[in-house]
Amino acid sequence: MPVTERDHPALLRPLVEALASATAVGTALFLPLLYLGSHLCAFGECSVPGPEEIRTYRVLVTVLAAAAVTTLVLAVRRRARGAVVWHAVVALAGLVSAVAFAMPAIDGDALRHDDLPQPNPDYVPCYSGSGDCVGG
Repeated sequence: MPVTERDHPALLRPLVEALASATAVGTALFLPLLYLGSHLCAFGECSVPGPEEIRTYRVLVTVLAAAAVTTLVLAVRRRARGAVVWHAVVALAGLVSAVAFAMPAIDGDALRHDDLPQPNPDYVPCYSGSGDCVGG
């Protein structure tokens, strides 16, 4: 017969809270590694995050948010002030990590314009004091 919360309520909630907290911390620490792995530049070549990295980022951020909310809810239900503070710090660190190491879903190379516009061949520069300026 499986162990349920009704059988061992004092054991199950703190265990779930500890596992969710470890998941949140681990996920927050893994996001910088994912970012560096997908943006690493070596020997003059830089990689661009592909759909796999973007999907992995979104899954990790979802897991991080779910784990942080779970830990906070369980700590509040236990009325454990120290645990609430700890989980709030972990949630804030996770939020900072998720924002700082975000994966853009757009291709930055498509936005770059390396070709500069060519000057108008009919353009005549106007220098101060030359008397050749249009309009005086």
